[in-house]
Amino acid sequence: MPKKIRRRGPSVFHKKRHRALKAVGWVILAALVVAVGYFTARYMMENFKPGGGDASTVSPGGGPESSAPGTETTPPTTAPTEPEDGEVSVDGALRAFYLPVEQLGDLAALEEKLDAAAQAGFNAFLFDLKDENGTLHYQSSTALAQQAQTTAEDAYTVAQLKEILAAAQEKGFAAIPRLFAFKDPEAPFYLPSAKITLESYPGMTWLDNKKEKGGKPWLNPYAPDAHAYIIGLAEELSAAGFPAIMLDGVQFPDQTSSAYYGTSELTSLSQQAVLEKFVADLKEAVGDGCRVMQTMPGLSAFGDGTAPFGGNPVTFGVATVSPVLMPSTLGNTLRAGEETLSDPASHPYDAVRLSAGQVKLRLELMPEDSRPAMMPWLQAGSYSAAQIKEEIRALTEVLGEDASYILYQEDGGYDFASLQ
Repeated sequence: MPKKIRRRGPSVFHKKRHRALKAVGWVILAALVVAVGYFTARYMMENFKPGGGDASTVSPGGGPESSAPGTETTPPTTAPTEPEDGEVSVDGALRAFYLPVEQLGDLAALEEKLDAAAQAGFNAFLFDLKDENGTLHYQSSTALAQQAQTTAEDAYTVAQLKEILAAAQEKGFAAIPRLFAFKDPEAPFYLPSAKITLESYPGMTWLDNKKEKGGKPWLNPYAPDAHAYIIGLAEELSAAGFPAIMLDGVQFPDQTSSAYYGTSELTSLSQQAVLEKFVADLKEAVGDGCRVMQTMPGLSAFGDGTAPFGGNPVTFGVATVSPVLMPSTLGNTLRAGEETLSDPASHPYDAVRLSAGQVKLRLELMPEDSRPAMMPWLQAGSYSAAQIKEEIRALTEVLGEDASYILYQEDGGYDFASLQ
């Protein structure tokens, strides 16, 4: 450090002229030394990186604050945005297929299947962690999940789920768990505060049909504990690292005769509003790092059979809607605009083209900033590879070459080689 210069008082200005000039010279020299020291220290602090190496930073305006010694300053280049190490993006085109959850346990077999699927252009798979029977296929630590007593005996641990997720990411695949929400015939027996009850006898469990005809209970979309149960699962899976969650069964029963929903703070809302609130609360719980998707019947997505949803379910606020456009689910006659198609299951190309077009028109009625992406379910099962390709062709004609979809075969036995 330069030696500090101490002033000697006013008498110094009464010395000879050359002594005054000499003193001024020393002051200027000291100032230069201090300035050089300051900027040198600043450079070292701004460019210091633990472990060594250059760490020149970019200012908020986009220009480099400093560059390595001996190099010219050049405009920064912008690299393409990539997911962090080990992560797979779910924001672009997803070509997914459904897998039975029990097929995830053998990691070697799973990796082999993913290799084959990748050759056919797939980059995601979907599986049930809370199925339509209410069964939980992983060991949740949430209090309501433990109270529900619906965890399968062979349920995966969270640690095992993370291993499955890591194996998928290593292969470049997004692993997407599906959760059935209020359509749950088991948990209501153990969660009395979360079930629909009987209007005449509020202490009794309501069934959606007579017991002898297979009537089943439901979780109550107006019950805060029913919301908390599903949201807790989604939050837990998001924390485990899953990049997206698919919701199903976000609805009321098809018929609600004699159903009693209680008197919670939610019962003042309409059916559509309470389902929208459920989705909004779940999205907030999982955070921006987990994409929320929702499945619904294809016909309800373009306006038919919307009563169980209180309105069109594509408007509930999820990031991606997944209408079931499998031709065999579209009834005996499909009407779309001025076109009518008899026996949609026998005409996979036309069935997907018409139904996807109808859903697209419905989505285009929504404000652009709240319009969800579309990733419909397509049918495999008894269809040949040629018929599956016809479904995909129809979808890409409607949605473009980057169309997303989920191919469904119940047993997961896909012939990926034939789809290349």
